[in-house]
Amino acid sequence: MPKVESDRNVRYVEGAVLSMLRLRRYLLSRGVDPDEVENRIRKQALGMLEASGLPKERIVKVLKELKHVVDSLIEIVEASDIGSEREE
Repeated sequence: MPKVESDRNVRYVEGAVLSMLRLRRYLLSRGVDPDEVENRIRKQALGMLEASGLPKERIVKVLKELKHVVDSLIEIVEASDIGSEREE
């Protein structure tokens, strides 16, 4: 019997991305070798994705949705003056 998907399952996949990013920053700040960092964050993220309980196809779909949203946000920020010093 297949598992029923819930918002919690999807949020777990989304959270794996942020967790991967935060762990990467932390390990690099501690001076861990970049190759070792990549190995560790991939292992940790794969564990979280597996624990989400979603099938591979759904995990990939969620990750592609995240990529699309991030790519769109990058375009918006690059085209804006956000973060620019403004004359008063």
